[in-house]
Amino acid sequence: MSVGLRQIVRIASSHRLLQRLYVPPLSRQSARRWLRCTDRKRWHGFFDSLLRLPLRDLTLAGAVGMQPSAETPSGFLALSVILGLPLVLWVYKCLMMYIFQRKIIYMGYVPLGSRSERLRDAPMPAGLVCKEVSISSQKGIVLSGLVLHRDDSASPSSPHNVIIYLQGNAGNPLHRIPIFDALLKSLPSLTIIAAAPRSYWTSSSSRPTQNGIIADYSHVLAYAAARYPTSTLTVYGHSLGGAAAVCLLAQLPASQYPTIRGLILENPFSSVPAMVLALYPQRWLPYHHMGPLVWDRWDAASAMDTIRADTVLNALISDMLVLVSERDEVVPKTMGRELFARSERTNRSSGCTRKIVEIQGALHEDAWKQRQWVSEMRSYLTSVRPGRRRNGCLSEDE
Repeated sequence: MSVGLRQIVRIASSHRLLQRLYVPPLSRQSARRWLRCTDRKRWHGFFDSLLRLPLRDLTLAGAVGMQPSAETPSGFLALSVILGLPLVLWVYKCLMMYIFQRKIIYMGYVPLGSRSERLRDAPMPAGLVCKEVSISSQKGIVLSGLVLHRDDSASPSSPHNVIIYLQGNAGNPLHRIPIFDALLKSLPSLTIIAAAPRSYWTSSSSRPTQNGIIADYSHVLAYAAARYPTSTLTVYGHSLGGAAAVCLLAQLPASQYPTIRGLILENPFSSVPAMVLALYPQRWLPYHHMGPLVWDRWDAASAMDTIRADTVLNALISDMLVLVSERDEVVPKTMGRELFARSERTNRSSGCTRKIVEIQGALHEDAWKQRQWVSEMRSYLTSVRPGRRRNGCLSEDE
């Protein structure tokens, strides 16, 4: 035992503190009584003796007996520090990314305050009617959502078109109100339902998972179909919501949702592992190889390749609209093109109306500010009305 450590133990023993520090578990009342009875002078004397020790004996090196040395560090030690420190940091970050991956994917807490915002505090554009609704999901989960329409809508209780909006991985429906307002101005007969899945906005604080969020959105679709039985429903997913829309519709039987007639994917990604590769393209980075460790894959690309004939997705991919932003800084626009190409390979039916459009000058989140976006959305939503269909498969190059 080093000199410094022996002195500390000797001082503690002389003040009879060791037996006071190691006491059996006490109740809260007994602990308070024990603290009141403790001789304060002995504590003061103990710490005063510690302060009299040389500073070198109170350091970790002094306590374990290590002494300063004038010898030059070996090359092996220097190499271990140079290579070992980055390696330890990489391992630590990879471990944290693996453990907290759902916190990274599902960021309902971003921006700050997103979970506590209220509709009454949100700025509301003129002429927009916005109501908050609660939708029951599985296992007692309750989802908070918005139902929006124009105040001059001819029939708000029975609109021609209803959009079910599936949001991206951050924020809440209140942040998308300007997007909804732009849509409703271009098509006043429209109604929009935007529900926040679990762990988003004021919905139940249950752990978000792929299966859980798919269950939440399936209940939202059932709610929309029951509330508007005569309306044409269109599923509109943005970013993570685009992948969620594909994975969700690939599981739903078409016979149960005959009124779903449209599918819009805006800046969707093909899968979470593909996004990991896009974010970390350098092969020498360890994060580049973490894709196989993802729990919630949101593999929209595989869902497109393995569509069952009796699903809603199979009924919609020949008539879907894919929008990609020219300057998307988050999701590579090649992912939207990949999903569109896979839909073409899977479903080659004649007379289809699917279309892919690149919104010029748009970023990941602001495509709705472009006139081209408004025009394409209005044109598509008008075409999915019963009895009004476009002819021929379209792409942006035709």
